[in-house]
Amino acid sequence: MKGDVERLARILDALGNEYSLGIMAVLAHGERYVSELADEVGISRPLLYLHLKKLENAGLVEGEVRHFDEPPYTKKYYKAKHFEVVVSLDKLRELR
Repeated sequence: MKGDVERLARILDALGNEYSLGIMAVLAHGERYVSELADEVGISRPLLYLHLKKLENAGLVEGEVRHFDEPPYTKKYYKAKHFEVVVSLDKLRELR
């Protein structure tokens, strides 16, 4: 039960701002590499990494480094993992 509360809190914290929701909205359409994702969401790469780390820790996205023969030689791609969050009084009662 405590684990369920902690997991829900991590998910809600990770999704609790417009940047993270924007990231998830883009990734819902398919994987993106970091520069592409930053451009589409309209934020800097350092800020993007901050939000991606939270989303990754919450289990909502996963990243994969890919190697290429031409510059840039490595790119990190992110994709959304399937999830569903239901928050209601009934669900909250079940957590206690």
